[in-house]
Amino acid sequence: MMFVRLAIALIAGLAAGAALAQDAPSSGGAFIGRLFDATGLRTPPPPAQDFVRDSRSEQLQYRAFDPTLVKDPKRKSAAHLRAMSAELEAAAAETRRRAGRVAAPDAPARPAR
Repeated sequence: MMFVRLAIALIAGLAAGAALAQDAPSSGGAFIGRLFDATGLRTPPPPAQDFVRDSRSEQLQYRAFDPTLVKDPKRKSAAHLRAMSAELEAAAAETRRRAGRVAAPDAPARPAR
């Protein structure tokens, strides 16, 4: 019985290949999925557990994966980053200057081993 379903799905897929070839953007995946659903070769996923449904909000907010589509207002320009770097370097130099003036106590001698 399984062999018959598989053979029917394979023959239908091959026969539909020529018709789907004219729809260049589509790969035929939706058609094959419907075919597998109709023949029973694919089962639907089980329903989500209660704790999963309760932890998700009704409106999911997804961010686009393509960084060219989303302009992040938090992004800093190169000039701003260079200015921040100069500020940090100046602060580090000032800290090193101050640290040089601090009198460090004499370190105790280490015992010989």
